[in-house]
Amino acid sequence: MNASPGISIRRATPDDAAGVAAVLNGVIAGGRHSLLDTPFTVAEERAYIEALPERSFIHVTEAAGRIIAFQTVDPWSTFTTRELDHVATMGTYVDAGHRRRGVGAALAAASFAAALDLGYEKIFTDLRADNLDSLGYHLALGFTIVGAARRHARVAGRDIDVIFIERFLKG
Repeated sequence: MNASPGISIRRATPDDAAGVAAVLNGVIAGGRHSLLDTPFTVAEERAYIEALPERSFIHVTEAAGRIIAFQTVDPWSTFTTRELDHVATMGTYVDAGHRRRGVGAALAAASFAAALDLGYEKIFTDLRADNLDSLGYHLALGFTIVGAARRHARVAGRDIDVIFIERFLKG
């Protein structure tokens, strides 16, 4: 699927592990956009992609033959029987050199459509309260803030407040 000239979006395969790890580790190294603080090896990313549950997926965005962004969609809860089957969670990771160019919005459009096809009706996710870029991105996509948790994550030894957001995928 095409997002804009020169950019394509598709489902990730295990062979995309190096590109996904490069983007993810770049975001982690930046130290301010993610709740993650531990880098991942290519082998760990490959194993993660290979083990994705049936209703999970990763979309990758490529430009000039290189992965520049990716988005994960997973069931929000795997410990219930079926009460939360309609709710997914989503993570978005964009290479610093490609932010604010519509890449994230194109990824979201593709992921929202794919999530609907898998029976999801809502995306519920979290983000760092100090990541105003991410908050602005999500609000522009139609997410609303539903709550916050103080000192909810510990990133690089520092307590981080977390905002919880949701977006309904249909009506």
